[in-house]
Amino acid sequence: MMQGDEYLKQVRIQKDELTKVKRQFFDQRREYNKLLTSDARADYLTKHLINCAKELNDFIPLKFNKSNTEYEDKEAVLVFSDWHYGMVTNNIWNEYDTAICRKRVEELVVKTKKYIDFHKPKNLHIILLGDAAHGSIHTGCRVASEEDTCDQIMNVAEIIAESVNELADDVNKTFVYSTYGNHLRTIQNKKDSIHSDNMEKLISWWLKPRLNHRNDVEIIDSEFKEFIKLNVCGYNVVCCHGDLDKIKDLGITVNTIFTKLYGETIDYTISGDKHHLEEFESFDIENILVRSLCGTDEYANNHRLYSNAGQTLMFFTKNEGRECTYNIKLN
Repeated sequence: MMQGDEYLKQVRIQKDELTKVKRQFFDQRREYNKLLTSDARADYLTKHLINCAKELNDFIPLKFNKSNTEYEDKEAVLVFSDWHYGMVTNNIWNEYDTAICRKRVEELVVKTKKYIDFHKPKNLHIILLGDAAHGSIHTGCRVASEEDTCDQIMNVAEIIAESVNELADDVNKTFVYSTYGNHLRTIQNKKDSIHSDNMEKLISWWLKPRLNHRNDVEIIDSEFKEFIKLNVCGYNVVCCHGDLDKIKDLGITVNTIFTKLYGETIDYTISGDKHHLEEFESFDIENILVRSLCGTDEYANNHRLYSNAGQTLMFFTKNEGRECTYNIKLN
């Protein structure tokens, strides 16, 4: 039996322990509720996008007019990277908003069709490399955006669908692959965010019902998390957004991953995020960093980091691998 001060001391210790347990419980419940909220939001957006795409198919169907072309034994790779649809900027180097985004995409499609008509590739691989929309991950994005995030996703997904539909007319088969960037993560705080918890994944949900009338277009879901892996004319190509990587390390990193896990060596890597052109070769792996469609934004302008807006189109053959590259300027 305890008496006096010793008894009171034990009571305080037990009370403190109970307070700790209660706090742990509340913290666990809060985190669990955050996960439920995130899942519910994703489910709602997915269903909403699918329904909107189906309704749009009834009102504005995407028409196609397949060309009668004798294709060469080539394949083309077109990269859609860092469109940041919804972003608004006006600096000494660049002006950008949703109308300019649409105009640049139209110009990109026209120029791509011209190059495809010249090379006559059999297949076209379209890579959605991430940051298609600007999102609202921090205050600067919200200030510099024209539309809400959900509207940005729907509108840019429709622009992509229309572009794919038009380009698919000029080749035998079109394959569309997608990954996600960092601007459409569901949680604004980077430290609290899970990298794969990203609303950009919803774009492929839009494309599937929107393009389901075409048996020559295939929307391919990646089985490698944030990485896209494809084979072009017998060459292994790995693509990722690039926010977690440096171009000089990317080739060795992905080659190590895919060799160790899948027994496949990598020949090319394609990444974006940095908004400028760069290439680096290491151990016979060609690493290609592509431009952004949006061009120089306020952050880049404030740091005097200027680069032209543009996208990248490549043609491959079995003998040469990457035969040629068109870095298409879209300023």
